[in-house]
Amino acid sequence: MCSKVVLIFLLVPASFLAILLSLNTIASRQRQFQWDMNRKDVTSLPQLDRERIQQRAERLAKALTIQTISWERDVFETEALLQLHQHLKNSFPLIHSSPSIEVNVINGYSLLYKIRGSNDGKNDGVLPYMLAAHLDVVPVANGTWKMADPFEGRIVDGVIYGRGALDDKSSVMGILEALEFLLENKYNFHRTFYIGFGHDEEVSGFEGAGHIAKFLKETGVSHLDFVLDEGYFVLEDLVEGVDDLVSVIGVTEKGYATLELSVEMSPGHSSIPPKETAIGVLAKAVWALETNPHPSMFGHGPEMDFFAYISSSAKIGHSVLFSNLWLLSSLLSKLLARSPVTDAIQRTTTAVTIIQGGYKHNVIPGSASVTVNHRIHPADSLDQVIEHNRRVINDPRVHIKVVDYYPPTPISPYGLDVSAFNLIASSVKQIYPSSVIAPACSPANTDLRRYVELSDHLYRITPTVLTPVTRGGIHGDDEQITIEHYHNFIRFYVALMLNADRPETGHSTVRHHREL
Repeated sequence: MCSKVVLIFLLVPASFLAILLSLNTIASRQRQFQWDMNRKDVTSLPQLDRERIQQRAERLAKALTIQTISWERDVFETEALLQLHQHLKNSFPLIHSSPSIEVNVINGYSLLYKIRGSNDGKNDGVLPYMLAAHLDVVPVANGTWKMADPFEGRIVDGVIYGRGALDDKSSVMGILEALEFLLENKYNFHRTFYIGFGHDEEVSGFEGAGHIAKFLKETGVSHLDFVLDEGYFVLEDLVEGVDDLVSVIGVTEKGYATLELSVEMSPGHSSIPPKETAIGVLAKAVWALETNPHPSMFGHGPEMDFFAYISSSAKIGHSVLFSNLWLLSSLLSKLLARSPVTDAIQRTTTAVTIIQGGYKHNVIPGSASVTVNHRIHPADSLDQVIEHNRRVINDPRVHIKVVDYYPPTPISPYGLDVSAFNLIASSVKQIYPSSVIAPACSPANTDLRRYVELSDHLYRITPTVLTPVTRGGIHGDDEQITIEHYHNFIRFYVALMLNADRPETGHSTVRHHREL
């Protein structure tokens, strides 16, 4: 009898909880984010014909042949950058001859376009905005490009191959293709906006975007409504539990810290080795870092909202989990920790990238060092990162030096009532109507780091479909974009420019996240 009573007391709360979770899940699946679709209709404009699509693809392919490589900070291919400038002039004659468009070369190699609208700041409260991208690309590693040489700019079976096809010359060319298209169709802009192309994003952005920001401030631009740069993509088959496309808009990005760990000890002859060497002590420190990850910050950044936003499109099992994070967030955090890809969403990451020690096979070195790269979660700080490292290493012989550091960017407001975010989201929905919008923290750094003082609304999306096949091409082999996806890339920027030109835009509502 007693055991039956105990069983009843266990089953009743469990049943109640199951019903509660089911009801919450059903409500979540019924609730769709109604992004403002009262936007200018892109289909009302002359459509890009097939021949012009091919021409646009060929212009991008030509841009990919120009080797605008950034090697390291302050070391980049200056002649190639100037060649790319000329290619842009040749490709977009209306842009570069329009009396309403001012083009400035910034710090020798970056470009800033000012598209002067008819109001040009005459209407109080209407702020300009900026579209950003970068001209440079990363070097090619010792991989094997199968379909084309990295700088061949080859088109094979409707696919454009080459370094920069996704990161980030497709953005450069796609933005200008959209603007040229609107000029061809005699569109007159009402709202002023900017297009900024930095030339050293891959190695810091100091000389490019940093100088663009400085130029804007010096010429009287104290605030921008929003800045949109590269970032996440429209993901296909990359989010577990969701069959729909997931259009991810980055609302912040991780910080970046490079640390040097070093150990100094007495050198000696290898025939009489001490019990511990500098290399051995350092090896233990590396092991400690790699086996003791930084704590999960799940729920302290946009990662919880990411899952809440996609919950209505998830399969039922995943939807139960994503819709009830008020109760199940710790479970999801543990599931994310199983994979390095998903674990990076919720915590500061640690990567040991360089190790140095020793110079002769029979000499015990007196010193050794390693370089450690951290990508810092927005809820974390450099002091917390260093404190964690010291604690898990637990050896005063290991000295920690900060080589390079940039903090995480502030989390930009997002949600239905944030006009800048809504503008971008609804423009994405015009091109990918079946996709679900979700905010996230970008693990990689962009030029938006340099625009923090110019806007509170910094967003990141590369508006093309990314699949498990094409994902590996970013900084890797066979970087590619299909002609059809590039076509939609351009259509997105056409939609965004038109939507941003509406009279009521330019008045960003400053609200924070968690608007579900």
